[in-house]
This record gives sequence, structure tokens and C-alpha cells, in this order.
Amino acid sequence: MLNAQEQMNLVKATHSASFLVQNLRELVNSTNPLLADIALEILQQAAQIEQRLQRIESITRNEK
Repeated sequence: MLNAQEQMNLVKATHSASFLVQNLRELVNSTNPLLADIALEILQQAAQIEQRLQRIESITRNEK
């Protein structure tokens, strides 16, 4: 079980990951092919991180 500070940090990290994913999705549509390609690679990694954080959040919410 997480304490209040850990729960708050987890929520903030999840929100930050979500914002990162949203911004990278926009970069993927760049007219610069190199930028779009690199953004796609990073987007895939960021999406995995976001999903993991969301899972942790869900699990810790269900523990209460």
C-alpha cells in the first residue's frame, strides 16, 4: 500500500506521462521525417511507461 505522498507522486507521474504521450503524438505528424521518426520511437516507449503507471495506479486504488 502507498502512503499519501507516494500516491500523489504516482498521480503526478501518470499525468506527466499522459501529457508527454499527447505531445509526442503531435510530433509524429511533423513534416520533418527525421523528427517524426524519432518522435514515433519515443512515443512507443512513453506509451508503455504511461500504461505501466496507470496499472500501478489502478492496483493501488483497489487496495484501499
